[in-house]
Amino acid sequence: MDSRPKQTTPSNSRTLLGLGKGVAARVRRALGDDFPKLVIALSGGSDSAVLAWAIGRCDRELRAVHIHHGWPGSDRMQRAAEAVADHLKLDLTVARVVADRPGSPEEVARQARYEALYERCRPGEVVATGHTLTDQAETVLGNLIWGAGLDGLRGIHRQRGDLIRPLLEVNRFETRELATLLNLPFDDDPANQDETFRRVRIRRALAEWERTLSPGIADRLANLAGLVEPELFLLDQLSQSARLEQSGSSLRIAIGELKVLPPALAARVIRRALRSLGEGHAGTGRDVESVLKTAHTGQEGRLTGDHPVVREGAYLVIGSKARAPVPSPRSLNVPGSICWGGWRWEAGEYPGRPDAFPTSRWEAVFDAGSFRGPAIVRAARKGDLIALPKGHKRVADAWPEAGIPPSERPGRPVLEVAGEVVWIPGVRRAYYGWVGPDTLGYVAVSARSKEQWKPVES
Repeated sequence: MDSRPKQTTPSNSRTLLGLGKGVAARVRRALGDDFPKLVIALSGGSDSAVLAWAIGRCDRELRAVHIHHGWPGSDRMQRAAEAVADHLKLDLTVARVVADRPGSPEEVARQARYEALYERCRPGEVVATGHTLTDQAETVLGNLIWGAGLDGLRGIHRQRGDLIRPLLEVNRFETRELATLLNLPFDDDPANQDETFRRVRIRRALAEWERTLSPGIADRLANLAGLVEPELFLLDQLSQSARLEQSGSSLRIAIGELKVLPPALAARVIRRALRSLGEGHAGTGRDVESVLKTAHTGQEGRLTGDHPVVREGAYLVIGSKARAPVPSPRSLNVPGSICWGGWRWEAGEYPGRPDAFPTSRWEAVFDAGSFRGPAIVRAARKGDLIALPKGHKRVADAWPEAGIPPSERPGRPVLEVAGEVVWIPGVRRAYYGWVGPDTLGYVAVSARSKEQWKPVES
């Protein structure tokens, strides 16, 4: 059946005027004086169509992006999005995504959708989505059923980074009525009728409870998000003492920091980590329990979204990144610089003796006379030895002494000179080529990883 609206008649013009002014005012209040450039995620449905119309009355620079998921109804929704954009005279970009990663179809599609939106943002632009008060109520209810804890009551964030949701004070009945009165050529997504999706089952259950159990329940569920916000803010502030670090798609937490926190704050830290991995989704209660279990027992766990959690040395690592192939050995000229995998190497030769010796584990100094053979940067090999004052140590034994987890060792380099391993950056320098009173010149070498762990901003 054609769901596109009919022509507005004079009898409903007062309704259009009042409803339109009310929705536009709430969107204007949500935007405030910020966000001069917006990209709207235009689905082709009534919610995003109304949001596009309302933003157009807020003196903002606006364009639209439609995400085509490759689902049975996606062509139909693309046509609706194009019709809405044409009706509102909006520049529209269509992006196709392939949601074929492990995980639930809904979650995988959501992540692919946001990735595509952010990739198409230009400098200074912020993404706006058409989530409504009704979506907020459904999200809170779903989170409670799923066991998402106190974070679940927070529901959908009004703003997070370069994403804003200006319609969270407007319910779905209002957007649909207004879209109809405005003659916006929206359509209904067939996916919203597919009960294999959990969100559709929750939507129908909430609508039934609204009708038979407690009228106004959707508003009250949505209001919970605002009621818990001050408590969550305080807990977040108290849990900031635990440092989160990120490298690629992996996050790590110092186990010692996690263990000294009260359970409620330790859970906050884990939720913060999971939220960073899940594009705002703070995981389930079972996820938090799994992370804590790994921290205490060392047993590897598996989280929602197929994220692994493992204990590596003094750290708890959540998520994994594809391991890059180990690069081939490369010669390091003196002077000169090279890149080896994710590492940047530099070497220079200088006369005399250094005025000061490096204090960083990522720099080393050698007597220039010891650099008579080729200098090679390569991966460690089985059987490699590094010289000690008396005898040698296996390189394989030096890694755990320095706290380097097994997963990071294959991609870490060593420096070989004249067939000997003379330096393991960040780990150990060989008893080789020391600068002494007879030194006439020296070689300074530095190695820096381009993918070091970096603090995660709250």
